[in-house]
Amino acid sequence: MTARFALSLAALLASTSLSFAAPPDQPGHISPQPNTENNTVSAVKDTAGHAVGTVSAELTTKLQDFVTAAATSDMYEVEAAKIALQRSHDSKVKAFARRMESAHTQTTDELKATLTKINATVTPPSALDDRRQGMIDELRGAKDADFDNRYMSQQVDAHNEALTLMDRYAKDGDTPAVKSFAAKTRTAVQSHLDMAKKLLDKHNS
Repeated sequence: MTARFALSLAALLASTSLSFAAPPDQPGHISPQPNTENNTVSAVKDTAGHAVGTVSAELTTKLQDFVTAAATSDMYEVEAAKIALQRSHDSKVKAFARRMESAHTQTTDELKATLTKINATVTPPSALDDRRQGMIDELRGAKDADFDNRYMSQQVDAHNEALTLMDRYAKDGDTPAVKSFAAKTRTAVQSHLDMAKKLLDKHNS
């Protein structure tokens, strides 16, 4: 291994590690305080955002687009789980959130390892996109009585989008190793979606 190649590989690994670190807010962003968001308004925003996210997931076949989408999804999931662990008073919701934090941290690590193995030169995002930042803000600003419903509703939508993303890339993606990652990951995503639906149904009943 030449010194120049070693330095280049080290730089790639460092960049990827930083990009997949704990999900930060967008630079300079200020989130709302708890109990300041209207749940009806948040629900409308989430529905519109979910429609956009689903269309985007259905069109994702390029490596850079997939890595951006998957990494952003994981960043949102981990941050949302942390908020739920702080704000939820439902032991089952907190258990779900704890599982999401662990599972999506693991998914991030696996994707990072896959990219390193194939020496991919893609650039994962280092902050949440506008839509996921808005979703996080809705969780932070939700009224106490609305929190569990808002979190679980977002979880159903987010995992539906992730399932679409994994299925499309596993079928039509442009990078074989990452296609395999997507195919493997979709099983866990489906399991999480099933759990989220059950918890949401409980809170809506």
